[in-house]
Amino acid sequence: MNYWLHRVSHHEEVAYPLLEKGYLSIGWSDFSTPDFIKKSREENGGTYFDETFQKEWGLPLPRNRYNLWRFIVEMEKGDWVVVPSWGTFSIFEIEDDSVLSISELCNRFKINDWSGNPIENTTQVDLGFFRKVKPIATDVSRYEYLDAALTARMKIRQTNADITDLKDSIEEALTAYKEKKPLNIYSQIVEKTSRQILDTIQSKLNPDKFERLVEWYFKRIGATAVIPSKNESGKEGDADVVATFEFIKTIIYTQVKFHSRGTETDSWAIEQINDYKSQKDRDEIDNGYSKIAWVISSGDRFSDEAKDLAKTANIQLFDGKTFATMLLEAGIANLNGAI
Repeated sequence: MNYWLHRVSHHEEVAYPLLEKGYLSIGWSDFSTPDFIKKSREENGGTYFDETFQKEWGLPLPRNRYNLWRFIVEMEKGDWVVVPSWGTFSIFEIEDDSVLSISELCNRFKINDWSGNPIENTTQVDLGFFRKVKPIATDVSRYEYLDAALTARMKIRQTNADITDLKDSIEEALTAYKEKKPLNIYSQIVEKTSRQILDTIQSKLNPDKFERLVEWYFKRIGATAVIPSKNESGKEGDADVVATFEFIKTIIYTQVKFHSRGTETDSWAIEQINDYKSQKDRDEIDNGYSKIAWVISSGDRFSDEAKDLAKTANIQLFDGKTFATMLLEAGIANLNGAI
């Protein structure tokens, strides 16, 4: 039995609903055929696997192809898979040794996104391969139940990795979660420090400096981030920061709202970023990239209307406390002079 880390990195709006149905996913839809799966898993399948990549992509072979190899060949029935999300993680067990292509999965049931919109053909999303899994524990707080070693490993940027060496950490986290006994030292430090960071943001920054802080955060975690010109003509909506993660072909459009303590962020921010992303989609700008819309606010909360609209539009919301914690995770050693 092995233990794996597997990051949902492609089309979250579809991948997470599928995970709730019991199917873990990965991208590489260009290779998604039953024949590719069968031949890759045969004896000496690695040669076929590499030759197929070379035929499709040429040389040099991409190193990230090993993510797909681990997913379809090395993961086995009974293995545990740790799936990280923002502030939480879940643990699943692989139920069988079969791997499904996108066409095979579509033949089993209808695939929908977060809003219930159907995925009507296999070219709509870059999801190519699927494993049947069952949940062991879901939405477990990272800050309450992860030790330092597992916390550090969750920061790796590749899609998946063998983390069997952290078997004890994973099982101890699961035991603590089931017994409702969090690792209080870490959670208390994060709780206190994130509040201090947020207090500083709310009292010392202004809207422009908060935008630059968000830009710095994205650069810190590996993105190419820019603050678009405020004078763009003919555009719809607004994005304050655009972050591009080339290694996972993902762009995050972010609306940034600076508010003081005790304030609430309304739905206008969600409308602005949703219109901006919709315009990009219509113009096919940044084509070939997965595009995600965020709203980051320094305020304490979002209005109920904002939450409802964000859920409908598949927009992720981050209040001040959450963003302060994200800064802690990214590390603030080089923050001085960034804003």
